Amino acid sequence: MRFKHYGKTLQLRIESAADLRAVLELDESFWVATSAPVSVFRCDNDFIKLMDSNSDGRINTREMEHAISWMLDRLVDDSQVAASTDSIPLKAIGDTSAEGRELIDIAKYIMAFRDEVVERSRNAEANVIKLSDVHGFLEHLRKQPMNGDGVITVGAAGTPKVAQYIKDVVSSIGGTLDASGEQGVNAGDISRFQESVAGYLDWQECGLLVPEKSTSDLFPFGEETPKIYDICQLQVERVDLFFALCRTIDFEPRAKSLLGCSDAELKEFDFTKSEDLNSCLECAPIAKPTADGVLPLDSGVVNPLFRGWVKDFCNIVLQPVLGDVPEFLTEEQWEQVKNSLKPYRDYLKNKPQAGIEKLDNKKLLEYRDGVLATEANKLVDHDKKVTEILNKTRALEKLLLYHKHLIRFANNFVNFSQLYEVDQRAMFEMGSAVIDGRWFNLALKVDDVVAHEKIARSSNIFVLYVEVTADESDRKFTVAIPATSGTRGNLSVGKRGIFIDIEGNEYNAQVIKIIKNPISVREGIVAPFVRLWGFIIGKIEGMSGASEKELQKKTDSLLKAPSTSGGVPGGPAAILVGLSVSAAAIGSSFAFITKTLSDLSPQQVLLGLLGAILFVSAPVVLLAIIKLNRQDLSSLLEGCGWAVNARMRFDRVQRRQFTMKKRISWRNR
Repeated sequence: MRFKHYGKTLQLRIESAADLRAVLELDESFWVATSAPVSVFRCDNDFIKLMDSNSDGRINTREMEHAISWMLDRLVDDSQVAASTDSIPLKAIGDTSAEGRELIDIAKYIMAFRDEVVERSRNAEANVIKLSDVHGFLEHLRKQPMNGDGVITVGAAGTPKVAQYIKDVVSSIGGTLDASGEQGVNAGDISRFQESVAGYLDWQECGLLVPEKSTSDLFPFGEETPKIYDICQLQVERVDLFFALCRTIDFEPRAKSLLGCSDAELKEFDFTKSEDLNSCLECAPIAKPTADGVLPLDSGVVNPLFRGWVKDFCNIVLQPVLGDVPEFLTEEQWEQVKNSLKPYRDYLKNKPQAGIEKLDNKKLLEYRDGVLATEANKLVDHDKKVTEILNKTRALEKLLLYHKHLIRFANNFVNFSQLYEVDQRAMFEMGSAVIDGRWFNLALKVDDVVAHEKIARSSNIFVLYVEVTADESDRKFTVAIPATSGTRGNLSVGKRGIFIDIEGNEYNAQVIKIIKNPISVREGIVAPFVRLWGFIIGKIEGMSGASEKELQKKTDSLLKAPSTSGGVPGGPAAILVGLSVSAAAIGSSFAFITKTLSDLSPQQVLLGLLGAILFVSAPVVLLAIIKLNRQDLSSLLEGCGWAVNARMRFDRVQRRQFTMKKRISWRNR
């Protein structure tokens, strides 16, 4: 193991595969970070997803160690790991294990596909697999009917009948989206469709009337049963309501006056229009309810809107059900009619609701034997075989992604070397801001400013929260920016500037919140005096204002006062006398100060001034140095969701690296 100081912290040096092996031996308490949210990393999304192996949105030490072990176990030549290349020579992959041999085989398969696509023969790169080759192959695979996702589309069907079968499955019960973006079916869809077809046909067969029988339990009135049921169902709710109203009136006669439309509704109807007349009749029962609870079947006393139905009900329903058409229908007779149709009503309720009925019976009978379903399932099985190729390709992609990014990721997790290197950018940096004539070169993305601020206050760092407007659609995000050198200057809430992200894109930026702390020793020394000076200026301004008012008041009184009999002047003369006295007093004061200082030597005066300054500034300087030495960048990271072990102190170089003011080159003027 090799260690190096990054900032003021001793951290593991990671520059090669051997250093990555050392990570596996390093106790987690010596790692700079032990956990971090995936959202903070600015890196290949596929790589970050692989690192977050349990998909909990965080990357921890176990996942880091597993990734290192997985990669190194599959390489016999790890000399290129330090270069972070996205290509691997096949000879670098170990072939002593089954997994290694599978990686080599799939790499050769993909390279053969690559050579065929670009129409070139094997060359110097023939024994090298690249990440771009794998991505190209995966993209090609996604567009194929057989792409390894277990879903087959119409394009994968071998025959027109199978193609039509797939279409009917999708249209009847829905399907599953294929990796190509088309709708298809998987084994589960096929199984559900076959069950629905069988269930629907069985239901239909239960509803068939045996030719040699004129009636059955399901068809008590033979072939006329469906027709009788339909007529009865047409107004079943209204007839039920009629008998309920009759029971109510029998119990409470006053309820009869409340039936039908209200007076207010009747006033709104235009009785010269047929639609309003029909609306009025719609409000009324099928017939006038009475306490005796019988429905008159004489069309002359039935609601005009339902007389046609009553006539059909008597002729088509009551005649076969009751054997006769009575003058009045009792509630018991009505229940008898409904009960006679209950088996048929229950049969209709049990009708399968899978959308199968839209297909004609001839097709359904053909599909029920399962021949086409078997052919479709064979295609699904064949597609699943492609899954093996897909899984092997994914494993190869994983190896290439780790080979390219893992050592850099370790330098942003196990140690923070990339954060401190002047010519590099850490994976979790967002960019730089130019505000108040300075470059602020460390910006951390913040999702919750309030929560971040609570933790960041313990850092003792001067922190700017800057809102960045990312594009013309006003999409915004917030970054926390530490100020590490110079003084506060004109930094304040509302101050505007620009933000330049890592890719070089420029956006508008504005300071929305500040955590105030000393930025430098100079500012720490000056701060108490600035506050004292502000206090003195405030007091002087207050006293000056009060004195000015008092002087104005006395001046006004003197101007208005006449000369006294004792010879004391008033008016303008009094003012002149007062000014003379004041001038004399001031002169005397200066004379006293001059005489006192003349008694002292220049050395005594200088030493006295220096002593006074040291007496005041020494504790201030000491306090400023202590506070600046306690500044801790880890608090800013912890506010973003990191779990950080080390205290991340600044040195002189890093302070000027993170916050700098460019100097004008006078030679080029």
